[in-house]
Amino acid sequence: MDSSAIVSTPVFYGKRAWPGCPSKKQDWGYLESLIHYIAKYPSSAKVYQKMIQSCKYFFEKNPVLVASQLQAHEENVKCDICLNEADECNKGKCCVKNDIAKASSKIWLCDELGISDDAENFIPVLCSKLYRCEINHLKIWNKVIMFDDFQIFTSSAKEIMLSKNSVTYNDGKPVMLDKILECFHSVTEFDFTFDDYDVSMVNVSTMKNIMKLKNLGKMEGFGLYNLPESLSIEDISAFFKKFEHVNIVLRFNKNISVDYKNHLDALIDEIIESGAPNRYIGYDGQDEEKSEIMTNRWYVQ
Repeated sequence: MDSSAIVSTPVFYGKRAWPGCPSKKQDWGYLESLIHYIAKYPSSAKVYQKMIQSCKYFFEKNPVLVASQLQAHEENVKCDICLNEADECNKGKCCVKNDIAKASSKIWLCDELGISDDAENFIPVLCSKLYRCEINHLKIWNKVIMFDDFQIFTSSAKEIMLSKNSVTYNDGKPVMLDKILECFHSVTEFDFTFDDYDVSMVNVSTMKNIMKLKNLGKMEGFGLYNLPESLSIEDISAFFKKFEHVNIVLRFNKNISVDYKNHLDALIDEIIESGAPNRYIGYDGQDEEKSEIMTNRWYVQ
């Protein structure tokens, strides 16, 4: 009973009427309870795809759309879903537009999730539709996100780009940056851009708290952008030394004080004198020659 149409045409179904005839009761030769368990709890997305291609029973019992990529960049809850990973995706041909609010199937995300500025109210709807989230790449722009929802995306994500988001607890209090970073169990790349007006996620203890985290052993790249001056200069220096194998960029916002710039200049001089590669500190109005030295060292290892 070939149901390959489910894979080749990724639309959402719940209980569907199959072309030609209704689905038939199967004689498995195994206990019905065992087959039911296999249908409900497939071991992987690849196994699930093979199951639904082999027999429509499995999709009827557990209707799930497997998607390598989900990109939300339109108003409300519309998105593009693709079965192919990014390097295999042919934009406009293999991606399908969907309104997930109307989806009767659950969604199994396997590689990348991107949610842009225009996708208002998308995250809580998506969370209600997820079957499993096993993404490697997470990109979210300009959203207010409940921490409970945010954690759904973090268990497997390795490359993270978060820009001008506000992550809050249920009582409205902000989640600190170190708590956000702690959620990612296997992080390799972490880029975070702060909003111009909301810098409540960081304080003088932030870098010290980040250095205590146990999940950063595989980290290769770390970037913080539009930073306020609330971070301790001493802790920034200690962070550079502890994570000497990591490519680090710290770019500060335009509102930092002259006194803080002077302290940053002293740290920049220390970095340049040490010859350390892949360290960049930037702010508006800094010495251009020193900025160029750090930039050139970034690309030469």
